[in-house]
Amino acid sequence: MYTSIYTDQAKKPVHKLFRDALDRTYDQWSDIRDYVFQNRPGTEELWYFNSKVGWHIRLRYHKRVIVYSIPCDQYFVILLVLGEKAVGEALDSSISSATKTIIQQSAAHTEGRGCYFVVNEQDAGIDYLIKDLKKLLAIKLFL
Repeated sequence: MYTSIYTDQAKKPVHKLFRDALDRTYDQWSDIRDYVFQNRPGTEELWYFNSKVGWHIRLRYHKRVIVYSIPCDQYFVILLVLGEKAVGEALDSSISSATKTIIQQSAAHTEGRGCYFVVNEQDAGIDYLIKDLKKLLAIKLFL
């Protein structure tokens, strides 16, 4: 489980704080967010507080959460909840073996597997991770 850098429920973050916190990884978040917005017009970007995680962003289409973003210090964590059908599609897809391992090791729950992906500028494979995340989002959006 990851924790947001924004843990005070009384202080809802503003966009500038979010951008500053993500630092160089903000462009990767924008890329993911824009991908979802382009493929699901009408998607909302909402701040949400959870006592275990703190403030985080949810991209929601109608009542369905597509992706969660947990802001950390100079990086962020993506949470994708994938149903078993989506998991099967993902494991049969061309995503990297590292991404497949994360999916396989994620615990299965009633609502699906909660897969956490750390997007950090210091990781050499960040470009591959963003490509993999877009492929997973495509599976989730179009399945």
